[in-house]
Amino acid sequence: MTSLADKIPTLNEADLKALRANAARLVEHGSAVQVTTAADILPLIDARLAEIASAPKPVVVRKRAAPKKKLAPVTGHQTALPDKTA
Repeated sequence: MTSLADKIPTLNEADLKALRANAARLVEHGSAVQVTTAADILPLIDARLAEIASAPKPVVVRKRAAPKKKLAPVTGHQTALPDKTA
């Protein structure tokens, strides 16, 4: 089974922040095993978050939407409501 420390490089920033919050909570309120495990993994999470923060952000180029086609105006009989006598 893969340890949590091995999975840290594959996690995205949001997952790392959630994992860090949980580890910090366990350091304060966990059992003895949870405290030591969380304390061991916190520096790894912080290092990975710092690495992500220092990496250059990719430039996002937004494409303009294609212009909408102009439709022919609707003529009378197509928009008229049906007659009740018909």
